[in-house]
Amino acid sequence: MDDVLNGGPPWPTLPGLDYHAPEVYAFEQDAVFARSWMCVGRSEQLPEPGDYLTAEVAGESPIVLRGDDGVLRAFANTCRHRGTMLLEGSGSVRRVIRCPYHAWTYALDGRLAGSPNVHPEDGIDPTKMGLWPIRLEEWEGFVFLNLDGQAPALGEVVATQPDSPTELARYAVGELRVGGRREYDVAANWKVVVENYHECLHCPTVHPELVKIVPLYRSGEVEEEGQLLGNSMGHGLTSFTATGLSTLPTLPGLDEVDAHTFYGVYLFPNLILNYHSETVNAVTVVPVASDRTRVISEFLFRPETIAADGFDPTEVVEFRDLVARQDWHVCELVQRGVSSRFYTEGRYPRQEKWIAAFNRRYLDARGPLPPTS
Repeated sequence: MDDVLNGGPPWPTLPGLDYHAPEVYAFEQDAVFARSWMCVGRSEQLPEPGDYLTAEVAGESPIVLRGDDGVLRAFANTCRHRGTMLLEGSGSVRRVIRCPYHAWTYALDGRLAGSPNVHPEDGIDPTKMGLWPIRLEEWEGFVFLNLDGQAPALGEVVATQPDSPTELARYAVGELRVGGRREYDVAANWKVVVENYHECLHCPTVHPELVKIVPLYRSGEVEEEGQLLGNSMGHGLTSFTATGLSTLPTLPGLDEVDAHTFYGVYLFPNLILNYHSETVNAVTVVPVASDRTRVISEFLFRPETIAADGFDPTEVVEFRDLVARQDWHVCELVQRGVSSRFYTEGRYPRQEKWIAAFNRRYLDARGPLPPTS
């Protein structure tokens, strides 16, 4: 941590402009999002050949598609003929992708399969006109895309994170399935959302229900002494619910300490994982504009838990929804405040060292902004 932060507290925050200037957000598209492994969903969303979703990555809308061979692939969402967007939203294309403009068709592996009324004498070589591929890798059931052909492999990035989730492999996240979901439109920059996750000085004020479950949060701390990824809940408590207890079965492979501990992991730049005794809450942060972020919160359970009679994740989902809405309210207040002409930068005290570390990683990824004319 010390080598990341380069000195002790207080640390300077990012400049106010970094949170609201459209030119900064535009620069991030290529400098950060296009060069990072961006989480775009779960592979279980695409179970059958022809199933697809369109993602949002660095101003692009790449297609993630399940092939006839069962392999997930990603392609640029643009026809090789005249650049028409091919697909929107999510669904199934059955056997081919068909351009809505001139009906060029592409096989599920991206090959050009047909170009009506285009003949050999027109000089189009179909073997060279397949969809542009985009790098796709899966980790623990999550699908990641990277527009940079030179970026390190996803596994290397995950393993070398300061708070690497590889130490929590016992939760077997790849075997879990989505059993609950909430989606939010937050009027705040994506970095404001991420920074809020990394500190708990706000918890006593903003989350009175949460500090009853995790006593440590009353002091504004996010981790116990010697603990890197999480902290204990109150005596005998097992989850983030209104009572601090869960009626759902504990995940297999966890010990007694795990059953009463919350772990939190952030995968730069847009995936947050919250590990609980009975569920893993996956939060995907989707930057939309300099002052807007879409947040997708999914609750992962064992398949047999979801299939059991009477399965009801309400107690878990609604408590997290309460905490999330409390967070989004103050994040939106932060966004309005940092957009003021009077705000240049602030200071992080010791308890916000993880935000300072995130800022350093962000700046290392982004690099210097181009000079203004």
